[in-house]
Amino acid sequence: MLPPYMEQGGGDWYKGTANAIYRNISFVEQFDPEYVLVISGDHIYKMDYDKMLRFHKSKGADATIAVIEVKWEEASRFGIMSTDDNGRITEFAEKPKEPQSNLASMGIYIFNWQVLKDYMIRDDADPESSKDFGKDLIPAMLRDGQNMMAYPFEGYWKDVGTIQSLWEANMDLLENEPKFNLNDRSWRIYSVNPCQPGQYVASTAQIRRSLVNEGRCVFGEVDHSVLFYGVQVGEGSLIKDSVIMPNVTVGNNVKIYKAIIGEGTVVEDGAVIGTPEDEGPQDIILIGSNERIGMATNSTRG
Repeated sequence: MLPPYMEQGGGDWYKGTANAIYRNISFVEQFDPEYVLVISGDHIYKMDYDKMLRFHKSKGADATIAVIEVKWEEASRFGIMSTDDNGRITEFAEKPKEPQSNLASMGIYIFNWQVLKDYMIRDDADPESSKDFGKDLIPAMLRDGQNMMAYPFEGYWKDVGTIQSLWEANMDLLENEPKFNLNDRSWRIYSVNPCQPGQYVASTAQIRRSLVNEGRCVFGEVDHSVLFYGVQVGEGSLIKDSVIMPNVTVGNNVKIYKAIIGEGTVVEDGAVIGTPEDEGPQDIILIGSNERIGMATNSTRG
């Protein structure tokens, strides 16, 4: 594990995605790798990287980028590429205003290490570079005619780099047959276990279409929502279409609609966050961590 650090005597933090790897060349070299897999930390998906590596080898590629088709209206958020009939990448544009394709980079790359190392050294020496894979390094490799392949991925994938996509990813878990199944015994998802007491659901509680974690006590109503561990919900309260992070306390007679509530926040008795869907279009309400929301600070805007 190599968390970002600043060099002794001062200096800069990582300047970009490519620079983050460049600054750790000496660490990677210890393993004398032939290939390097680069992945992002804010995406939700399940992928067998072995299959992608076999694809990379079979194509004799210098670089392979995992790709997925996205909605056209979302294409400008991603690195977008065009390919020929053999899957070789012919064009690449980072977050184009007018995308020519909806084939998006998933931010998952396999590089031949020596090729990647050479390009990172060149990129670091360029004062005009932003030190980014999508903006600088990949376009440079493409211009030089490197063999760059697109690895097609079919399955659930969500980039949770926006509030909207984070909320959507949580709501996706609540379908009767979720696209991303946390209960898939053939491919388990491992995380930190807080070892909290069992759930308590009072006789006054109602829970529908929701995921609720351990250590929480519910006296009110929870509808189509995700409750993390340690959440407390008081009597007469309603939580709907929302994501409640760990150790949030929701008082009595509280109403929460389409919101993400940060860890450790206290929502006092009678507070209202958001608006019911029958009152018109709803924005996602974002409340930070360790805040205190009272009746006088009710939030109805995103």
